[in-house]
Order: sequence, then structure tokens, then C-alpha cells
Amino acid sequence: MSASPSLLRLAEAAGLETTYTRADGTRAEASTASVRAALAALGPGLGFELGGSADDDALGRAHAALVAARQRDLAPPVVVAWDGAGTLPLWVRADLDADWALELVDEAGARQHAAGRLFHLPASDHASNDGVTRCRRHVELPLAGRHGWFTARWQVGADAGTSTIIAAPTVAYGAPGGPRRWGVFAPLYGLRTPGSGACGDLETLAQLRQEVAARGGSYVATLPLLAQFLDQPCEVSPYAPASRLFWNELYLPDGHGAPVDRATGADLFASAPIDYRGQYQWRRAGLEVAAGRAFLSAQDDPAFLAWARSTPVFDYATFRALGEAAGAPWSAWPTHLRDGVPVVTDLAGAGAAGADQARVWTHVWAQWQLASWMRKRPGEACTLYLDLPVGVSADAYEVWRHRALFVPGLAAGAPPDPLFVGGQDWGLPPLHPAQSRRTGHAYLAACVRHHMGAAGMLRIDHVMGLHRLYVVPRGRPATDGVYLRYPADELYALLTLESHRAACAITGEDLGTVPDGVRPMMERHGLYRLWVGQFAMPAAIGQAPAPAPSTAVASLGTHDTPTFAGWWRGADIDDRVALGLTTPAQAEVEHVDRRGSGAALLAYVDAHHLDDSADDQTRAMAGATLDLARGPAEIMLATLEDLWLEPDPQNVPGTSSERPNWRRPLRDGWWSADLSLLDRVAQARRAGGGA
Repeated sequence: MSASPSLLRLAEAAGLETTYTRADGTRAEASTASVRAALAALGPGLGFELGGSADDDALGRAHAALVAARQRDLAPPVVVAWDGAGTLPLWVRADLDADWALELVDEAGARQHAAGRLFHLPASDHASNDGVTRCRRHVELPLAGRHGWFTARWQVGADAGTSTIIAAPTVAYGAPGGPRRWGVFAPLYGLRTPGSGACGDLETLAQLRQEVAARGGSYVATLPLLAQFLDQPCEVSPYAPASRLFWNELYLPDGHGAPVDRATGADLFASAPIDYRGQYQWRRAGLEVAAGRAFLSAQDDPAFLAWARSTPVFDYATFRALGEAAGAPWSAWPTHLRDGVPVVTDLAGAGAAGADQARVWTHVWAQWQLASWMRKRPGEACTLYLDLPVGVSADAYEVWRHRALFVPGLAAGAPPDPLFVGGQDWGLPPLHPAQSRRTGHAYLAACVRHHMGAAGMLRIDHVMGLHRLYVVPRGRPATDGVYLRYPADELYALLTLESHRAACAITGEDLGTVPDGVRPMMERHGLYRLWVGQFAMPAAIGQAPAPAPSTAVASLGTHDTPTFAGWWRGADIDDRVALGLTTPAQAEVEHVDRRGSGAALLAYVDAHHLDDSADDQTRAMAGATLDLARGPAEIMLATLEDLWLEPDPQNVPGTSSERPNWRRPLRDGWWSADLSLLDRVAQARRAGGGA
């Protein structure tokens, strides 16, 4: 990139990294066009406007406007106080002595006051700021070791302001160092409901948890269970949800709808790939009847009324009702609906906004039932291991309601790597770092609380996004993105604080291009990392699989990798040829390496007497699973589909229409499958100690 110094200076000030290290160790540079487009998208949230063809003078004016906007913040919008101790940095006038006053308000509204006097400092500590000579001073926060969210209101002379204080434990709840545990992974949509054949539901999930708990397991891990658009538009990826604040009504058990004639739905339930629209319409019909029957009783239910006041559920339900009536995403709605609907807090407000009140009530009631099903209960032997996606669909509720929080001209993604040479554009508008800070990260905190209230462990998808996120400007190829920085310290504080409040451990998905500082930060704050056994297989006979770190959640694969059977057969290699991602010649080299790795794994399994199954593939799968279970990782997950050697993946990253991702039901009913290997996993976990 032959970028001008003015462009690079503005990019740096705006939080963009225009160069980065590729997976192979070489340096990559974003194009000038991509940097300009990213700056144009970010500018309004940073206090400047920039056209796509701005010259050096325009870049200089934009930089000056950005600096001036920041100088108006005389204190940071968010301050972290680790372990209940910290100071509030103030940018105050240096030409006078002044009294200061501080009011600290906790979440319950309790107030605490402190005051003092600031004295003139030596000239070396002064700096020009907003045309006034100012200096940086620090006022101690009167936290006395307390944890929580606080609002700090301060005044020094004529200057005053407000900051959000996150007083957080340094280390998350349930950090590495506890007992050895295990669990299973399965996508809920694929778990056909026993006796029904319908898409899996929360009752099915509860039954699976009971089966795992009976064998000594601690977790059932699944893909995001968040709200989705399953009518028009239809987006079936669980990683592009309609909201990160509400659950998916597709997963409400049948008993929460009207009685149905299952015979009429036999073809619907037997379909593969899953007919999401058909299943949603089937379930929705029952929900509408059940919601209507429950309307009067719910209006007098104190628990319902308290819950409804604590969430934006009527606003969300109004959004969904308007979208259903329009049959289109919010960006295609009439202007008065797209941009002018006040926040809705009850059915009357929904009606005033033009939404059908019966539709609104169905969504509200469904979310109330889902909240009850998902609520974590004390003492549960087997809890949920949930996944917090990195973002939401561009059509999502939050983007409609909180437009300034997002950067619609950018899309989160991933840079090119050996598996995806074309990079990845996920189409998810990223959060605007500066705008999120101005709100005290309230939205992200609400997303985290929503998940931690249901989970014993929360997986942070693409944990590198706490530090920086690869973003692709609209219209640019995924190979030409830039990195957008985030306030990592503040986001880790948010996570550790909420984890203790909810008694929920945290793991970070640290796969792919991982900057040097990410894993040390995860370790410092007690986040588990991920370990994928497929990436650690022996290369030659006589070698052993690489052991997972003790601080890891270890599994043979993830939803983004082939199943074990697919790996064993090299099906993923053939798939990359079919997709044009590699050549037949390169694929043959990979097949040779894969067969060598499979032979080495099998020799290791046999030498260590890990399994006595008859055929090689089953022996290798069971042995690799038990090796992970015996290994040092504190938490180990077994993928249910590996147990019956399912060859096809649930997802092929980097594809959408090319492959039926997220649509495949589990071919064998889990309730009738042979789960005896899980008993051996439990025994291996109890035995402890390495290979």
C-alpha cells in the first residue's frame, strides 16, 4: 500500500491496523481504497466525515476533528478498577488550584461521595488540550474492594463529567485449576425429538443433559440458541442471529403449543436438509394458539410483569411483528418504521407503532416461556456450554434499534489463511468501539448476562475480537480487510465481573490468526482456551498426539472442522477441491499426509491399548477420544456424531449456498445410539494423568 502519511495517521488515530502478520509469518497490507472506506464508515462515530476520495487536506481536517472530539472527553467514558481498586483519570485545567468532588453511584442507586483539592502542577506535566492548558490528574475511586458497575460523576472547578466504572475481579469465575470434567457437543437443531422426529427442542436438550449427567458428565455444548429469522428473510446460520438478547422460539417444546396432528407433519420432520421454514410455521401455529390462551393469566402474573419490565421484550416483539407483516428486512421498511418507531414497552405502544398486537403478544409470550426453560438452576449436575456469536445479522433487532452502535459499512470476518485463501466475510456489522464505550458497553453486557444466566460455561466466539476484529469494507474482497481495535481491558473486565455474578466459567475460541497478546491475556483473566485434536495428530508412526494444555477445552473437532470420520477419510480435502479452494495435485499431497497421520494415530492407539474395536476407523476414533479424555486438558468434549462415525460436517466455513450448512439432522437418534464410549470417557477423566 502506498498510503500517504496523512492517511496512515488518521487510520492509527481511528483505531485501525492497516498491516498485519499472516498465518505464514509474512506481512499483509490493506489497500488505500480499503483503508479509506473503513475510515469513511467509522468517521461519523468518531466525530468526522470522510469521503472515499479525500485528499491530504481533507484527511488533516478529519484528524483534527477526531482529536477535538476526544479532547471534549475530560475523563475516559469507561474505567476499569481491577479487584475493587482504581483511579479516575481526569484531564483538568492546569492554570489553577481547584476543589474536586466525586459521586459514585452503584446499580441499586446508593451514592458515595468523596472530595479533595487539586494543586497546580509543574509545567512539564502540562499539555495543550482544546485550546486550554490541561494536565492529567488521578482521583482515587472510593470502592473499598467492591465489585460491580458504577457511575462516577465528577466535578473539578467548572469542568464536570460522567464515566462508567467496571470494578471487576481480575480472574473469571471457574478459572482453570478446578476438577477434570467432560461433556458432549451436538447442535440442537439436529437432535430430533424422541417420538416426534421434529427439530430438537429444549426438552430434548434437557433429556440429553440427564443422560450425560448420569454418566458423570458436566456439560452439554451446543451451537448458539439465539433468535433467528426463519420466515422472510430466512437466515439459518446460528452465527448470524436476529438478536443476541433473545432465544429461538423454534426450540420451545411441543407442550407449549396447541395439539398437533403429527401424521400430517411426517414428511416435514423426515426432511433432510432441515426445512426450517416449514418447521417454524408448524411450531408457530401452536404458539399463537397457546399464547392467546395464556394472555389474561399472564397480565396478572407478577413474575411475568417483573421479567417484562427487565427486558426490551415488547420492543423486540414489535420489531419481529413489523418484519413479519412487511415480509422484508427492516432496511426495506417504510421510513417511518425504519427510523421513527419509539421504544415500545407494552402492547399499546406496539399498536401505536402499527404492529399487529396478536403477533407481538405471541413473540412476548414465547420469550417468557423460553426464559423459564433456559434459566440456570442451582445444583444442576450437567449445565449448558453455550456459544456467544461474534455479532448479529445486519437485519437484526439491535442494528435496527441501536443503529449508532454498529458500523454498517463494514463486515466482520477473517483474513486469508491456509484453509481459506480468499479470506472470510461473515456479513456481520461490527460494534463501533467508541460508541460502545460511550454507553459503558451496556449492550455487550446485556448479551453476556443473557447467556450466562443459562450457562455453566460460555464460549466467546472469535475471542480475538476482544482485542481487534478483522473487518472488510463493503464492496471490497475479503482478502483486503483491515483490523479494528477494541478496548480489551474493559471487555475482559466486563466478562470477569459477569462471570462471577452468574457463576459461569468462560472459554475463548482462539483458533485462526491469533495475535501474540491474546493468549497471555486469556491466561491472566482465567479464560480457558480451545484445543482441537485434529490439528495435533501425530505425523509419523512412533509419534504421539500432541497433548492439550491443562487450561484448554479439548475436543477432536469443532463445528468448523470435519467430523472424525470425515477427517479419517480425507473428505474435507476432497471438498476443498470441489469448491475450487485447492488443486487436485495439492489435494493428493494432503491425502498422502492424512493417510500417514491416520496410520500414526492407529499405531499409537494400538500400542497404548486404548481400544479393541474390530475396524481401523472405529478403533482410531475411540482411541483418539480416550486419549483426549486421559490427557491433561481440564475439560474435554466429545462430539456425539463422532461416536457413530458420521462422515458429513455440519458446516463448511467460507460457504453458504455451496453447501447445506446448519441444516443436517443427526442421522442416528441419539436416544437409541450406542453411548457406551462416554462411560469410558468418564472413567478416563476420573483416572486423570497424561497419556
